[in-house]
Amino acid sequence: MATPEERIEKIDTAKILLAELAEIKASSLARTEELSRDINFSEAVPSFEEMIDIIKQLHQRSIDRLALNQITKIINVCNNLKNLIEKVRGFTLNQNTPADICQGIIQEVKNAYDGIMDPLTVPLAFTATLATDYAKIEREAKGYHATMKEEATAFKKLLESQKIEAEKALQAVKDQAAEAGVATNAQIFLTDSGSHAETAKKWLIATIASAIVTLIVAVSFVFISFMYKPETTAAAIQYVVSKLILLSTLSFGIFWCARNYKSSKHNETLNKHRANALMTFRAFVEGSGDNRIKEAILLQAAQAAFVNRPTGYESQEKEQQAINPVVEILGKSLVKSAGSS
Repeated sequence: MATPEERIEKIDTAKILLAELAEIKASSLARTEELSRDINFSEAVPSFEEMIDIIKQLHQRSIDRLALNQITKIINVCNNLKNLIEKVRGFTLNQNTPADICQGIIQEVKNAYDGIMDPLTVPLAFTATLATDYAKIEREAKGYHATMKEEATAFKKLLESQKIEAEKALQAVKDQAAEAGVATNAQIFLTDSGSHAETAKKWLIATIASAIVTLIVAVSFVFISFMYKPETTAAAIQYVVSKLILLSTLSFGIFWCARNYKSSKHNETLNKHRANALMTFRAFVEGSGDNRIKEAILLQAAQAAFVNRPTGYESQEKEQQAINPVVEILGKSLVKSAGSS
């Protein structure tokens, strides 16, 4: 077993050799300018680059914790590689068969890779683990995990906000569509109300004209009755019957025109009421936050649009309400209360 002083001395020797070899450039060992174009070591440069690269990797790492036999292997490897480099640098053309000697050195360099790499495998692997900062990797991994978690949370919040905005936009579109539908239906009822108003005016004129004609005829008959004296009873009967038929026909005309006038006014008023109910529907809905009340308002609006209402123009009118909204609300409340309990 080596003493600590011997171990330190060996480590220093190995570091010096590694530093010395790491400074050498493999391209400088070709010696193409010093020798000749045909005899040089350019073929050995790739092999030198591979072996010197291994030395450089080991030089950049700490070898203080290696075992003594591994330190000794590093020293031997460095000396072997250094001897090859010295052979290349010490080669001259002033000798017998320089080309054969140059090729022999080149072949020796090419065959030296395994002898260099095999003893350094364990030191390279061990120093690689020492060079790896696992604590730093763990910190970075935790940092990336925290960052990804924050980004995932932010993305989730963004999705939720986008979902809420999308739901609001969809609800706004539905509300606009509902408003457009309500406004369209209200306009239909208004148009129909205007049409019935024009018809009612015509029937009113016809009623007044019929009444005037009937009044004129009746007054004329009164004046004629004072001047005309029937000669026989049959003539008197014929005279009275003819006047009654004429007056009855004129009276029926007045009744018919007046009835059509009342029907037209009834339809005008009813359609105007329906249009007003639909146009004020949105105001009542937006003023309430309870869905059950909104449903009751919707029922009332539907009844206003489809159920007949008394207007005062029709005789024997009776308001008929198909659905009682109060009963409807109470029924839904009782069902929800029973479900929750």
